[in-house]
Amino acid sequence: MATGELSAVAVLLLALLHEQPMHPYQLHQSLVERGDTRLVRVNAGAVYHGIERLERGGLVEAVGTDREGRRPERTTYRLTDEGRAAFAVRLRSLLGDDHPPYPLFSVGLAEANELPASVVANELRRRRDREDQRRAELEARHATATSHGLPRRYALDVERDLAVMAAEVAWLDATIAELEGGELDWDSPFPTDYKARKAAARSQAAADQHDTSSTTEPKDTP
Repeated sequence: MATGELSAVAVLLLALLHEQPMHPYQLHQSLVERGDTRLVRVNAGAVYHGIERLERGGLVEAVGTDREGRRPERTTYRLTDEGRAAFAVRLRSLLGDDHPPYPLFSVGLAEANELPASVVANELRRRRDREDQRRAELEARHATATSHGLPRRYALDVERDLAVMAAEVAWLDATIAELEGGELDWDSPFPTDYKARKAAARSQAAADQHDTSSTTEPKDTP
């Protein structure tokens, strides 16, 4: 398995197996208990499928099976050296490389002008209230974990998410206020001279680039 193809679920599974060997049920329960399901959409089936892929790729290996009562046998897996190396490479990429998201909310904002201002304000308020509720719930869980002694290095993702949520709620509050106050001139016609100004700016930029390249070209010597 190419390290660049490790999914977010695979990264979380490998991270858990760094701690100790586990069977898929334990892995899924750990993801749920730690709140990692807010990072990726994952269920028990995705965990089993993810472990199978990791095993086929040589990144994890089975170390034994056990049975509790009348439950089906559970296979325990551990990280291989290849898995440890692939995890480190992928994690560094997730931290430092560019992984541009394409959020649907941005698409909605790009075309929001096609709806009445009152409708847009109402929809943004729905989003704002939902986001603020999520922020409050995550902040409470973070405060609880911190009070229990969780070192900050294990919650950097939560800190970042809280900061992003707070910024989005603040932006939504300001935008809703502007919509309701009429400050965005929502029903004004599109400026007729916009395209002309844009074309003029493009032409000027091309001319400036031409002038710059002309002065930097080496001259012929006699």
